[in-house]
Amino acid sequence: MSSQAKRLFFGILLVLAGGVFLLQQIFEIPIGGLFIALLFAAGGVIFLFVLIQNRQKWWAAIPGFTLLGLGTLIACGELFPVFSNRFGGSIFLGFIALSFLVVLLLNQGQWWPIIPGGVLATLAVIAGMRGNGWAQGSLFFLGVGATFALINFLPSGKNEKWVWIPGGICLGLGVLIMVTSGAMVDSILGWIWALGFVAVGAYLVIRSLKK
Repeated sequence: MSSQAKRLFFGILLVLAGGVFLLQQIFEIPIGGLFIALLFAAGGVIFLFVLIQNRQKWWAAIPGFTLLGLGTLIACGELFPVFSNRFGGSIFLGFIALSFLVVLLLNQGQWWPIIPGGVLATLAVIAGMRGNGWAQGSLFFLGVGATFALINFLPSGKNEKWVWIPGGICLGLGVLIMVTSGAMVDSILGWIWALGFVAVGAYLVIRSLKK
């Protein structure tokens, strides 16, 4: 790490530490949890500095964003406990998913990062949901199926035709669970879904009769 990068890093670290102490003064809260959050965030920043200096070290994005997510989770738990209880899992999983998205952008010749990234992003959304468990299960399969399907639209994955097998199976299961569970009853999505089926079916019937 160059001297300029070191100065920048320690400057950011001091600003974060000062912010923690200011929060303690303003809100009169114990500093212990926030200090631990700061340590995790600082560790994440170190890994991201390594990545910024050398983009070939793409692996640094994974521990970098993971530690940042952990620090954010702890800080939210200290400052906004109600919000953290509801969306804490989404925050942490979202940061890890973001790390794989960065890896994908830095390695456009590789398609594999989209699988853990897509699955984790789906879990992040589900973690913040409340209500029908069937809807959550359906969303999981739809998210995983869409993740596999997206591989074929990437420049590095356009020849990977096999992805439509697990992708199609997961999408089919997601649709089946969503429709048969009644999770969309009395919802706008349920109306859109039903009208979409009718429209597609009518189009196929009319096209067949014309032929």
